[in-house]
Amino acid sequence: MPIVHKASTIEPPLQSAPWAELPVEITMDILQRLGMIEIVESAQRVCSTWWKVCHDPAMWRVINLKYDPNSDMRGVLNKICRIAVDRSQGQLLKISIGSKDLLNYIADRSSQLRHLRLVNCGNVAGGLVSAAKNFPLLEELHAHLTFITAEDIESVGQSVGRYCPLLNSFTLNASEYDTPVNLISADDGQALDIAKSMPELRHLALIANTLTNVGLEAILDGCPHLLSLDLRCCYNIDLEGDLGKRCREQIVDRKQPCASCQDYEFYSEFSHYCFSNDDSTFRD
Repeated sequence: MPIVHKASTIEPPLQSAPWAELPVEITMDILQRLGMIEIVESAQRVCSTWWKVCHDPAMWRVINLKYDPNSDMRGVLNKICRIAVDRSQGQLLKISIGSKDLLNYIADRSSQLRHLRLVNCGNVAGGLVSAAKNFPLLEELHAHLTFITAEDIESVGQSVGRYCPLLNSFTLNASEYDTPVNLISADDGQALDIAKSMPELRHLALIANTLTNVGLEAILDGCPHLLSLDLRCCYNIDLEGDLGKRCREQIVDRKQPCASCQDYEFYSEFSHYCFSNDDSTFRD
């Protein structure tokens, strides 16, 4: 396992290298192709030039931590994330994390954040409500395999409406606690609170949600600016008749309840949610 050192204890390398004369922009582009562990643990030690570039706040405007829920690396990645957020010096624009414990740390230091993605974060909504106050420029909020209740969505939506007026894209794709049986149990709570609290949405994804036609109609009423809507694996939706016609007329980019999820980024963790496309019970 890599050892994460505190930034203050790592000394910059003194030697120069043949590639030290490359323009900073090119060096930065090369280094950003590495993983964050490689940058913090290895790349920054190669030469003094790379050391300086790896501490440039511009290097850390985008932070992407790919978490494996079965890995023992989560603690290491959390420490590296804090180092990256510190180095961004408030310039962080986009971040993907897999731990709810990082939310407050990021919120206290990243008022310029535009894009927040949560993956396998358990139940985070309480943290989202407090964090939203520090994200006035937030445009996108995406939660994958993360649990958020209807009440939490209402609280988040109220906070977002008040503190994040620019939010236009929201994702709530599945929960690590859901099962295919749960998905057949109709519940419009989340959908109704999205409709009530996020009227400025342009893009909404609700893969494996329990909403019914009632919730969908509320979303179409409450979010009149929607351009795209992803309803894959929403097995309680029936798009026959007037509601289906309305979706076709109102939404430019639509993904139907029984459309394939194989191109979904987290399909390997998600496939147990999906009934076979050959099951006529859930066919469009």
